[in-house]
Amino acid sequence: MDNVYIKISEWFDAFMGGTWHWFNTLSREEWVVVLGVAAACGFLCMRGFGSRSNF
Repeated sequence: MDNVYIKISEWFDAFMGGTWHWFNTLSREEWVVVLGVAAACGFLCMRGFGSRSNF
């Protein structure tokens, strides 16, 4: 069972390292796109997915 945890940890470390490397290679224009997508997702989450009258 410990081997499973080690494999998951290695996979997570590799994934985060690759993600961090990808973010480090973005240009200024690509960062604007990332910011826009993050802001749009945040707006949708703050707005909610249902009507308040249903609560």
